[in-house]
Amino acid sequence: MKFATALLAASLLVAPALVQPALAQDAAAPNILGTWKGESDGLSQKYGWVTGPVTLVVSEQRGRSFRANITYPSEKGGTQTEKLVGTLTPDGKNVLLAGDDTIHIAVLQGSTLDACYLEPGDNDGVAVCARLAKQP
Repeated sequence: MKFATALLAASLLVAPALVQPALAQDAAAPNILGTWKGESDGLSQKYGWVTGPVTLVVSEQRGRSFRANITYPSEKGGTQTEKLVGTLTPDGKNVLLAGDDTIHIAVLQGSTLDACYLEPGDNDGVAVCARLAKQP
């Protein structure tokens, strides 16, 4: 019985130390509000190379979730602006964004956001990435 009591006491002392790193990862989300700018580099199967300026404006953030607008080069020429909703993973390193019919995946490293967009399609797939820097 003494062994069982000692084992229980030891586990109660060790458990918080094991749980704390997991809780620390879910700490305050990074503040990503503001304007992020960079250049895209990608390819459309139908329209060819897609390059040009990209601007992401995060206008509202609550915890890890946020609203944003993104403006990027259209594969048909000109630019396109899209409303997005997004969230950060609990560790604050990955960013997932969704629009009407788009999905963007990004990695956050301080004031740099490496974002990519993939769109499957019958002979019309698109793959584009951009490195965005947070603007002052």
